[in-house]
Amino acid sequence: MPALFDLSHVQASRTVSPHDGMLVEGLEEQYFDIGRRALELVQLSAQLCDKPHYPEILDLPCGHGRVMRWLRAHYDYATITGCDLERDGVDFCAQEFGAVPVYSKPNLTKVDFGKQFDLIWVGSLLTHLPQKQWLAALDCFINWTKECGVLIFSVQGRTVPSLLVRGRRNVAENIDKPALLEEFAQTGFAYQRYFECKEDEDYGLALSSPEWLMRVLQRYPDVIMRAYMEEAWGMQDIVILYKKAGHFEPLLGVPETPLPNTKTPEKKNWFGKVFG
Repeated sequence: MPALFDLSHVQASRTVSPHDGMLVEGLEEQYFDIGRRALELVQLSAQLCDKPHYPEILDLPCGHGRVMRWLRAHYDYATITGCDLERDGVDFCAQEFGAVPVYSKPNLTKVDFGKQFDLIWVGSLLTHLPQKQWLAALDCFINWTKECGVLIFSVQGRTVPSLLVRGRRNVAENIDKPALLEEFAQTGFAYQRYFECKEDEDYGLALSSPEWLMRVLQRYPDVIMRAYMEEAWGMQDIVILYKKAGHFEPLLGVPETPLPNTKTPEKKNWFGKVFG
């Protein structure tokens, strides 16, 4: 996808933590490109939501600052909070980018920032959570967003399942692919734990279709979807939400479950072709 904005004037820090697992030797520029792309998407949200300034920003999960370095370089005036389960990453972001450090918890409902944010960036978190935790996390993100604030998060939509159906290798090799695809075809949401997870861990790959997500958003009459962009951040889709109290009336009601329990013979045939 072509660049959304010319950010050649933004000089982000090139200092990378030696513990940053997102940096692959020989692919350093890819690391910086994906961070720059996040800033482009934030800039797009500023236009779509008429937000010239983001004084209070939350980056969750912040990691070791792949995205934060770009947020800090552009929004030099902002108070940026960095939150992650990986404490070394939080500490690095505080030291290198002046972030307010907050250690996350496996249960996000137990995290208390003591304030709300003008902008929340959530890259590659919902893409790894089972449905119950996925929905609880979205509740948290919306609650943490200020009135007239912006929430941006990434999801795995139709790209990964399409690649798997076509037999693409080196994608999701550490999960049960047939089970993932069958669940996605039936419901629009699918989750499979990574094979290497310990017994007490629940971390894997989550797929959510655009249609499933729109059903979920019926729960929030105070949220406006400003954009859904497929493959906007690498292979991940990007969702941009704007919070405005009372904007919608809940005329459609809230579905008891956001998952339609449907299954078509055509979708079932995919599994026979690829895995049969």
